[in-house]
Amino acid sequence: MLKKQTVWLLTMLSLIVVLSVYALTAPPSGSPANQAKPQGQVTTGKNGVAVTTTAAENKLGQIELDKADARSQQQKKYESVIASPKSTAEQASAAYDSMESMQTLANAEMMLEDVIQSKGYKNAVVKTDGSQVQVYVDTKSLTDQQANGIIQLANEYLGAGRVVSVSYNLGSK
Repeated sequence: MLKKQTVWLLTMLSLIVVLSVYALTAPPSGSPANQAKPQGQVTTGKNGVAVTTTAAENKLGQIELDKADARSQQQKKYESVIASPKSTAEQASAAYDSMESMQTLANAEMMLEDVIQSKGYKNAVVKTDGSQVQVYVDTKSLTDQQANGIIQLANEYLGAGRVVSVSYNLGSK
């Protein structure tokens, strides 16, 4: 009878052999078959349909994820202050108010993103940090008038008195 250790070792060795054969027989990454792919990253979506994402979409998605992670951590911090028996009523109230204002700001950012997209831009992400507002727009070029229009929209939806900057052409950076 073979020991478990021996079976495990033989299984790992056969796996290494199979992977080595695959690595040797796979076409190199610079082959013509791989160069015909679209410029973006291809992933399989629902129902087996191939979806192509561009570098700009990837960057906007990463910015959105970073923003959501930061908000989630901040919300957990506020919730722990509210739930803590050591917190005073004033601290709990301040944490609740901060949590509410954070949610209001998130809703305003989402509305602004929707309005910017309705103006004809493929995608947009708005990121607010204190008095700084960064608007990322998925477009190759942006005129001064278009950027000024986006800044005016940001002031309208997020309130005046914030420093607003607009970034575009995210695929080349």
